[in-house]
Amino acid sequence: MTDFFFWQNEKPLRMVWRVEKNSGAAYLIGTAHFFPHSFARPLTRLLRAAPTVLFEGPLDDVSSARIAEYGRQGAGVPTFVDALTPEAIREIERVLRRRLADANGDEWLLTLVERKPIYFESCTRDVRPWAAFFSIWRACLAWNYSMDLEGYQIARRLGKPIQFLETLDEQLAVLDNIPLERIAHQLNDYTNWETYKHEYVRTFLAGDLDKLMTLTARFVTRGPVLVGARDQILFDRMQPILERERAVAFVGFPHVPGVTALFRNAGYAVTQVRA
Repeated sequence: MTDFFFWQNEKPLRMVWRVEKNSGAAYLIGTAHFFPHSFARPLTRLLRAAPTVLFEGPLDDVSSARIAEYGRQGAGVPTFVDALTPEAIREIERVLRRRLADANGDEWLLTLVERKPIYFESCTRDVRPWAAFFSIWRACLAWNYSMDLEGYQIARRLGKPIQFLETLDEQLAVLDNIPLERIAHQLNDYTNWETYKHEYVRTFLAGDLDKLMTLTARFVTRGPVLVGARDQILFDRMQPILERERAVAFVGFPHVPGVTALFRNAGYAVTQVRA
């Protein structure tokens, strides 16, 4: 019965591009770092034939623990909190309390501190801005899947060689450069969160990259430092590998337009496919 419900939650994957030159074809997967559905079967089909699997950055347990620890080292770091409206703070507190109550059944306890934004404060005080934002955003989404992590786990299970295109230090530096105003804008726009979530899922599942790029244009990770400048880096590091073998590369979908343009300029045929 558990397997039935798992597969019911799985969807077809349309955010895949075949990258070809001469007689070899590799695959580029545009990922959603958070998502409500699994893509285990299509990812397994793609990865089973791959000699090497590439990911943006380290996904092992040690690296994940280091990211979490670094995110907690925010004392003295500028924050976005003062730029939030009182209404946004109340909504964030409501979301965090609801998730805690759902997880622990402690709703009765929350009533004892009803008027104080204690969970908002604990989530943002002395925490790096990007870490605070992603904690809040994940609570709002209430989504259980990460395509990157799911792909990484499948690749490991299949015994595939894994390479990372960026170091952990490079990724942390990028996160530290997320503009505070972008974070504040997204959190202040709380009245549109639910509409955004549903439209995001529909558009991603449809494989409509152009619409998805427009829909997410104001998202915190869509700034030029996080996307445009890194497209060239990702391309430069994956291209020699894809040149010699039919590797599968996972990159966040906002990188797909820039990276595929670079591949086309380098003489590759790039075609969106369904896995």
